[in-house]
Amino acid sequence: MRRPRRIWWARNKKLCALERPGGGGRTHRADRRRAEIAYLKKHGVRLVISTTRSRHNLDAYERAKLEWRHVPVPSCAEGESALEELLPLLRRELRRRGAVAIHGDLRTDFVAAVCAAYLHVDRGRDPRDCLIEAQEAGLDVTPEAARLLGVDHSAIGKRARASVRA
Repeated sequence: MRRPRRIWWARNKKLCALERPGGGGRTHRADRRRAEIAYLKKHGVRLVISTTRSRHNLDAYERAKLEWRHVPVPSCAEGESALEELLPLLRRELRRRGAVAIHGDLRTDFVAAVCAAYLHVDRGRDPRDCLIEAQEAGLDVTPEAARLLGVDHSAIGKRARASVRA
């Protein structure tokens, strides 16, 4: 069992965002994938939402007896309709027992934005603060991710992180 390299538990024991288990693109390793899926299962994940364009890993989720949904997103800049599809799905699935993991491939900007949007809509959290948390956890927070949520990307810099901690 191995903790994924880039993971943000947006809601403790309920919702996490991460890169594809095993790594993305050419860095993907099957042994790492197995270990990271074991981590997710141990931490209560029952549903994995993949936003990758490909169907990679879906058979591994089946073998691990995890539920999965595939919502392909070409890029964060093109993610507005997928975001609108995912928010009600998250709201519904997070009412059930167990946790939900959402991942991209190597890029994690879109999944960071999805979790931040969920926390804003469902929990009243400031999306800027959520994106800062995601970035501090190691996820990418690109200008496109900030724009998707109506956040000024320049506000997610070192000064913004320092003000959240204060």
